[in-house]
Amino acid sequence: MSFLILSMISKNTSLFPIAILVISSMLMISLAWVNDGAANDDHVEVAEMIFNERKIPEPQRCWQCYHPKFYHYSVAQLSHFFDLDTREKRTVLAQVINAIAGMITLLICWIFIKRQSFREAVKLLCLATVAFNPRFLAIHAQASNDAFLILFGTIMLFSLYQLMGKFDKKYVLILLIAGILAGVTKGNSFILMIGVGVVFLLKIMISQKVRRKNYVGSLFFFLMLTMILVGYFGEYFSNYKKHGKPVVYNTPITEVPSWFKKNTFRRPGVRSIAEGYFTFRWVDLIQNPIISNDAETYPLHRTSVWSQLYGRSNFIYFDNWPPGKWQSKDPLMMNIGRIALALAIIPTLLFLLGLFKEIKKWGVLFLKRRWEVFNDNQEWIFPIFIFGFGVFIILFTATGRDYSFMKIIYLYPCVLAILIPLLKGFEWICSHLNKNRSAILVFYFLIIILYISYLVPVLNLISNLMNG
Repeated sequence: MSFLILSMISKNTSLFPIAILVISSMLMISLAWVNDGAANDDHVEVAEMIFNERKIPEPQRCWQCYHPKFYHYSVAQLSHFFDLDTREKRTVLAQVINAIAGMITLLICWIFIKRQSFREAVKLLCLATVAFNPRFLAIHAQASNDAFLILFGTIMLFSLYQLMGKFDKKYVLILLIAGILAGVTKGNSFILMIGVGVVFLLKIMISQKVRRKNYVGSLFFFLMLTMILVGYFGEYFSNYKKHGKPVVYNTPITEVPSWFKKNTFRRPGVRSIAEGYFTFRWVDLIQNPIISNDAETYPLHRTSVWSQLYGRSNFIYFDNWPPGKWQSKDPLMMNIGRIALALAIIPTLLFLLGLFKEIKKWGVLFLKRRWEVFNDNQEWIFPIFIFGFGVFIILFTATGRDYSFMKIIYLYPCVLAILIPLLKGFEWICSHLNKNRSAILVFYFLIIILYISYLVPVLNLISNLMNG
């Protein structure tokens, strides 16, 4: 099978990305259409308040009311526009909107990948790894504001990448609009805003004087408008006026844990820094391919942040949430999940290898002050965002500490940033294995099995939801 696919890729590559995009899009739309409203959090409740009352609810009105409400407002307004008369219909609309957002995100990723100078097989592997990712498919089939933030974050990174290569007012405007929409969608958009500011400041430092004024003006323009518009429409100003703080957060948080002494806050998650951030329980993940929601009995991987992010990313039933049909005890599905968790280590290690090579490359060039390379190649912006979102998930899980805080979807707004390291990781292994025909065939075979093990549980979930 691997030999056949390799042969087909070498003859005609144009159909493969289309097939990948179509399969992923159909899965997102299908899952969104049949989903019974299940989601990680109840954002439909907020949209329903806006739909019924024609006004924005206070942050403490409901559990998810603290969020900026662009997504919820969009759902409510479109529900009025299409004259949807039941909550069930409005819920399906909220889910389908996110599926469309996922399709656009994926298309932008492919446009970006296609423009890179890698062999076609490497580009296809990178696209498929993102497009078939179970959690990427799942979050775009649920009524959640995360899908909007992922889309706006992807647009921001794409336009920023173009802008750092060649100054163009068009991309300044796109960056500004996407930044504002991200800011009024979800609070952790601030990571994107900070990243944009850092990238602009570095570009200003290394640019020639004749070009520097364009970037200085654009940064000022971006910061001023986003602060004003996001502060107002994202309710941060009103929150500060009414509650004395710009962000009103309903979930309890605590102080960071000790380095080695284990203790629990709420339900066990991060019990110590050493256990939470310096472990990766790959074998335990394969042995126990699901999270236990029990406060007392749970697998070892539940207290390891990187293990949780890895598991949630690579098996749609791993989360064991939302309750109901999104949970499974089917032995066949569990075994397929074990295969996915075992084989997903391949693209994970290749991504980390690519990221290491990128950090090393740009770190050396920065220390040598090779500014001309930074001006000629704008890939240096992506490690900044990966670092920013990495720091965020560490701080967020260290203060939340409950295992439910360990969500891989919080990192997806920088999905465009992982593409270059992933491409370079796939390029490295393909270059080395191409010297041995048997080795490259085995590699492709394992990757194909991985993709199959991603998709079969998704199809099983769709079938379960369709059958009531």
